[in-house]
Amino acid sequence: MITDIALPQAEEIIARIVELQPWLRDQQAVAEQERRIPQETIERLGAVGVFALSKPKRYGGADFSTREMLAIYRALGAGCGATGWVVWATAGGNMWSNAFADEVVAPVYESPWVGNRTFAVGGTSRHMSGTARKVDGGWMVKGVWPFATGSVHASHGYLAVFYDDTDDSKVGMVLVPKDQLVSRDDWDASGLAATGSQTMATDGELFVPDERFGFPAQLAKRTAELIATGQGPRRGGLPRSIVSSTGVALGMADQAMEVFLGSIGRRSVPYSPYTRQLDAPVVHHTIGRAAMQIRAAGRVADAAVGEFDRLDAAGIDPTEQEILQFHTDAAYVWDACATAVETLFRASGASAISKRMPLQLIARNCRAGSLHAANNPDTWMENLGRSMAGVEAGASSMSVLERKA
Repeated sequence: MITDIALPQAEEIIARIVELQPWLRDQQAVAEQERRIPQETIERLGAVGVFALSKPKRYGGADFSTREMLAIYRALGAGCGATGWVVWATAGGNMWSNAFADEVVAPVYESPWVGNRTFAVGGTSRHMSGTARKVDGGWMVKGVWPFATGSVHASHGYLAVFYDDTDDSKVGMVLVPKDQLVSRDDWDASGLAATGSQTMATDGELFVPDERFGFPAQLAKRTAELIATGQGPRRGGLPRSIVSSTGVALGMADQAMEVFLGSIGRRSVPYSPYTRQLDAPVVHHTIGRAAMQIRAAGRVADAAVGEFDRLDAAGIDPTEQEILQFHTDAAYVWDACATAVETLFRASGASAISKRMPLQLIARNCRAGSLHAANNPDTWMENLGRSMAGVEAGASSMSVLERKA
């Protein structure tokens, strides 16, 4: 077990990411074509220290506040939104390592470095999860897990499995070495294509020993014990992760604004009296409108992360109503950032549709992130409205740890 190691500091990581941003921007188109983050980028990110996010502290992981996490993701998103998404998603995978016993997790982090090490997928529905049946000494697991972000560069996966055909609360999480799974390499999307969020599957049934199978109550208890003793992770779980992900959206919006402002002095407005877009009043309105959308989104994100850190400092878990508001805040931020980027994209003229131009890629990536179920504004606005009107809302969280089993 790694215990005597200097933990990385958020300010240092952010400064290194800023230095890496030109590289990340240059690699955006390459990453999209390859449908995965290039290996050299993964290695550079590893040297920067981003894969320490939410890794258990006893294995050299960081202990960052929600605000620090958001700032790191924002810096990454300003370089490459798909890269920021992968780092955020795999940080969520690392969180599961806090829930399993040390002897189970140790091989994951003591093996040779391969990148983000873990990925996690499934649990929100049977469509995105596998199944398991009990046998002597363990479980026979089979299934197909789509949208496995981070699986390309990981060595292990945390996979959700249902072990009762009729009860959706009967779900567990298994830790499986990736070399025991089949990588389908089927991720081909119009947005966030570079995330490599391929489908992972078993080849028939796979035996998983008991120690690598976790029940929700068992995993939640261990996580709570680690939180209580200061060994991490911080309070908030999945909602905290969702809120911190808005940094990726804000970073993409920052990059889009920079790209737009960098070209308006060179771009003309055909069929108009303006030889430079910079001289057209409508463009000034467009910039102002997009800037205020990004600013408003940033203020909502700032308030949400501040509340998470306040609750964490007070040793209090968020209530169901607070979790519902946090999810809605995150959905609002993602939608506002995507809308702001699209506003700038529309104002850039037909030349912006060329794939060598970065704004079209940023627009597709940001809108793709906003369409994720966790960020869908229509879903969360309705849930918030139902709650405020005294009508039963949908589930306020999607965490496997909150299942009753």
